[in-house]
Amino acid sequence: MKLKEPGCGLPLHEKFFIKTFLVPSVKFVFTWEFALKCFNQEVKKIETIVRHIQKDDLQKRVLIDRIFGIEDNSRDFSVNMVLEHLVIVGNGIIDLIQTLTNEEEFTQEITIAGVKPHANSADTLEVFLTLVETYNAFIKSLPKKKSVMTKKHPWFVEFNNLEWSAFMFIHTWVHRRQIESIYHVLKV
Repeated sequence: MKLKEPGCGLPLHEKFFIKTFLVPSVKFVFTWEFALKCFNQEVKKIETIVRHIQKDDLQKRVLIDRIFGIEDNSRDFSVNMVLEHLVIVGNGIIDLIQTLTNEEEFTQEITIAGVKPHANSADTLEVFLTLVETYNAFIKSLPKKKSVMTKKHPWFVEFNNLEWSAFMFIHTWVHRRQIESIYHVLKV
């Protein structure tokens, strides 16, 4: 089965739901503290799942059914590839939030293809957990003001710094579900 190209996006009904319901609700529901708490809850779930997977299986690419928030091209990842993707995106979001918090324009182009994993390395969980520590320290030390400056997500709308922190949680939630799906296929 041939998967679509990176960046082809989500089905129209999902994009519509995310743009018209999920993204606007972020503005009313999330604070800096709540977004960080939700993010850390997802991280704990990911760590628990990954620690239950045999080390040899963490690099096995597995084709899963498409799930909410995952484009077709990302359906054949290994667990380590998902973790690598979370690290790539997480580091980018740290830079993005810092830039917007400074009320500066984030000029780097954000593309879906640009955040795809490529290494499928061993021990990616430890790299991910190091990123989580860095992100927690970064958010806790950040002035908690909403930026006027924004940056558009490739599929959605313009986000300010707080909305990008909420996206960090939502993105991690989506990929935790992907890791769960991979785990269930590996168990069969």
